[in-house]
Amino acid sequence: MSAVSTAALPEQEAPPRRFLLRPAGVLTQLASASCLLLGTIALVLVQQNKSGGTGLVVAWSIGAMAGLVFGGLMARGGLLSVLAGAALVGTFGTVLLVIDYDALRSILRLLPPSDVEMIADVLVGAAIVMVATAALCLASIPQALRYGRALREAEAEAEHAGSSASFAQAMPRAVVTVPPGPGASTGELVQRYSVPSLRPAAGGSFGQPASAPVGSSRPGVPAVRAAGDSGAQTKPSAPAVLPGPPAGYGAPGAYGAPGPGDPYQPPPAHGGPPGPGEYVDPLQPHIPTAASTARGWAPSPARTTTTLILRPKAEETRSRRRVYFILGGLAVGVGAGVGVMVSSTAGKAPVAETSGSGSTGSGAVTTTTPTTPTTAPGPTPTSGPGSGSAEQGSAAGSAGSAASTVATPDVPVRSFLAQQRDAIAKADAHGLVEHVAPTAFAFGINAEDVAEGRVAIEAMLAKNLGDAPPDGFTVTSKYLQVGEAQNHAWIAEELELAGGGSSRRIAITQLAAFQGGKWTTVALHWGEPVPDAVAERRAILGNMPRPAIVPNKADGGGDLDKAVRAAFASRTAFVDARSERDDAFNFGSGPGERSTGGVAIKRLFARLRSELKLEGGARVVAGSTWDPAQRDAPWIGFAAFNADYTYKSRAATDLTQTFRVLAILIREGEAWTIVQTQFSNGGPVR
Repeated sequence: MSAVSTAALPEQEAPPRRFLLRPAGVLTQLASASCLLLGTIALVLVQQNKSGGTGLVVAWSIGAMAGLVFGGLMARGGLLSVLAGAALVGTFGTVLLVIDYDALRSILRLLPPSDVEMIADVLVGAAIVMVATAALCLASIPQALRYGRALREAEAEAEHAGSSASFAQAMPRAVVTVPPGPGASTGELVQRYSVPSLRPAAGGSFGQPASAPVGSSRPGVPAVRAAGDSGAQTKPSAPAVLPGPPAGYGAPGAYGAPGPGDPYQPPPAHGGPPGPGEYVDPLQPHIPTAASTARGWAPSPARTTTTLILRPKAEETRSRRRVYFILGGLAVGVGAGVGVMVSSTAGKAPVAETSGSGSTGSGAVTTTTPTTPTTAPGPTPTSGPGSGSAEQGSAAGSAGSAASTVATPDVPVRSFLAQQRDAIAKADAHGLVEHVAPTAFAFGINAEDVAEGRVAIEAMLAKNLGDAPPDGFTVTSKYLQVGEAQNHAWIAEELELAGGGSSRRIAITQLAAFQGGKWTTVALHWGEPVPDAVAERRAILGNMPRPAIVPNKADGGGDLDKAVRAAFASRTAFVDARSERDDAFNFGSGPGERSTGGVAIKRLFARLRSELKLEGGARVVAGSTWDPAQRDAPWIGFAAFNADYTYKSRAATDLTQTFRVLAILIREGEAWTIVQTQFSNGGPVR
């Protein structure tokens, strides 16, 4: 057996330390997973609220996934991975630090202000950690460069050693052969010209016959065995002669047995002559191989090569990949679950109630009725109109027998709303104002749309609806909130009108009274939701439409007019004047800006860093104007006016927008309180 040589392994230098690089990579991965979680929650809420910004949320999520990848690659060093991780995490932290509270509140409008404030504090803390992580990544750049350089040098040395060993193994070994001289023996000739793997063992001859199977059943032929792989070389010129005839073969020269004069005799097996009765069949040669253990056959020389390749262990690679999948999957799953849970807290997802052409037969109408929203926690009022408490009489004043004349509604409010949707589907303004009181007041979609009286309201609504498609509008109720007290209802609804290849949203609030066996609208407000960013940009540029002046007039009671002007003198006064009823509601000017529950609305406006003030005149009407039962003591009314809303813009400057406001008020005890408001920009805003 040939000697085995092993190359001595070169001494490897210890790799540079990574006491900053490793923590930076781990923190980058954790921060990116947290941002992916936030992005998933935001995507669910944006899709649920239809508030826009989907592209930004998707870009945020893609950046978070890239941060996961670069955070894992930072452990291997390299300037690109470290810089990319620092840039991504630093961007995430900066965005979370500068995000405006109002923007966060618009996304989480379904949560109480206290919860939103807690989430804002958590985001600020996370942002500080992310900025610190970005700084740590930048501080670890020297270590990343040194470690990456050492790793590349080690891999280059390993690749060079491997290629050298492969080349040495592939090249044939130089062999110097000396031709045999004249008179060479058979062994020398075989050694010179035969294939090495087929050379005979020492003592045998090339092409020695093998033995027949032991115990042959051939009649008259004894069993034979193969010649050994060793023994003296024989030549045809000097054949081996058996000492005697094999047993059972008869006389020499008989069938199957060599005669004494045969020129070729079988060689001795295993160093000696064949036993009595045994014969070597020359027609079945025995060819030993290199793996033979016969004497004289040496195994082929074996070469050993040592190759040093530095690569991560397979188990470590699988573990790192598994961590990526776990972090990403956990973030997406938890984010989607939390987003769905938060978005469904208020139960505002519409549930299809009816679908068809409506009661009038023309125009496609789809009516969707949301489930009753879950209100924010807070004290539940035990008094007020329609509460059924013992204080109801005092809430309505000393009307005495007037309360007994109040008609109990026997037609559901939703049937009244379905009739309105039928008229809207056909763009039938005349049919729509059949449900409007002759002295009603209304705001339209455009800034100049201020109408009072049925005729003026019909003209305004005809302009707002426009021409309907041949098959009518498809009207879908996206949101519905109804509050009722005695024979009155304050209603907030968001409709989607689709037709002619386009669609639009209309936010509607109204005050309806049940009189003469039917519901009639006494105050109406139509508005198109405008994204806050668009409205702010138009306000900064000065091209936002200015709402028309509202006539300064009060009907039905001076105390209601005073209460309205006091409630809208400031934001603090507005918060104090809000009712805490569970069916209180507020419609904001932007898409999806809806707040339910008096306590939640009070908390929302208390947290806003803004100011609110009534601007110009106000049209104030008490319930005694349209309801004879309230002639002596009105308990419900409405106010329509313009209000200036001042807040900090994204550029940290004071910006004022003028909104149109329709407010519904009821008397609770001795004070007037606000149960419903709608703020809208005067259009058109594109």
